[in-house]
Amino acid sequence: MRKPPWRHGLLALVALLAVCGAGIGLYVNERVAREKTLTVGAKQAPRDRLDVEAAVRRTDPEQHTATLQLTATPHGKYVDSEGLPVKDIRLITTAPDGNYLLFKANSTAWLKEISVPLTEGTSSDYPFDRYAADLAVGAMVGHEQVPVTLRFRDQDPYFAIAPHKTEYGDGIAVVTADVKRSRSTFILAWFMIVAMWAVALAVVVACWLVVRQGRGLLWGALGWMAGSLFALVGLRNAAPGNPPNGSLLDYTAFYWAEALIALSLTRLVLHGVLVEHRTGGPVPEPPHPTTLRSPRFRHRPGPRRVRAGDRRGGETRH
Repeated sequence: MRKPPWRHGLLALVALLAVCGAGIGLYVNERVAREKTLTVGAKQAPRDRLDVEAAVRRTDPEQHTATLQLTATPHGKYVDSEGLPVKDIRLITTAPDGNYLLFKANSTAWLKEISVPLTEGTSSDYPFDRYAADLAVGAMVGHEQVPVTLRFRDQDPYFAIAPHKTEYGDGIAVVTADVKRSRSTFILAWFMIVAMWAVALAVVVACWLVVRQGRGLLWGALGWMAGSLFALVGLRNAAPGNPPNGSLLDYTAFYWAEALIALSLTRLVLHGVLVEHRTGGPVPEPPHPTTLRSPRFRHRPGPRRVRAGDRRGGETRH
């Protein structure tokens, strides 16, 4: 029994809602993961301490660095009644450009950026490249060491920074994190790989059909193929995270797709030129099926006409 048409529409609507719901679920899950804060410090936070918040704002695989934004909040004897530091505080980190950061006394705000080096990875592995980063934070007031509590957060939309090891000793907090592409970047990169191959194979199939049918120069098909050749370049340049030329994405899809399209385009032009040169002009299009005579109106033979010489005396000669 044939299903009513409204059932097909209902199934399509359910499938669409399921896809949208899955996308929203993935987004919410990734957002919750980014909002999590890792705290490294003493189990019982001392009253006299310095709270340091480190937020990863930008990751640069080309320079092999991760830029962190540091904010500091003193507590206990290190602040006055208005919440301002009573003495200069030196923040010590493992960042090459921020080994010693000064938090001056009576300052109303403290915000610094440092760059942490990335190790164990190369950007040419895009989108599967992975790195490691280490951050150690300590503080001093004069010759006195200040206990530090480190709060680590990931705010880079293109990378997922996942701490996998923490250490705390002698008032110094240490975090070791794995750095990899975010889920959204990974999904988009896979979509681009599939799309490049799909476009390239579509061009190859179209070229094969035109050649097999013996047609001439089809300017519409040639324009579509040439447009696809340059459109993939724009798609490649739009890849999130600015992957370098010669990355895994290029060797997996982009280079091959461009080569297949260019070869198909060249093959189709050469075939069309040879066909039109042999026929002396453009190859006419085959007649449309609707212009053919319908089988219902086939010619039916009429009655047989009898010649006058075949009759004698009103009778037909046998």
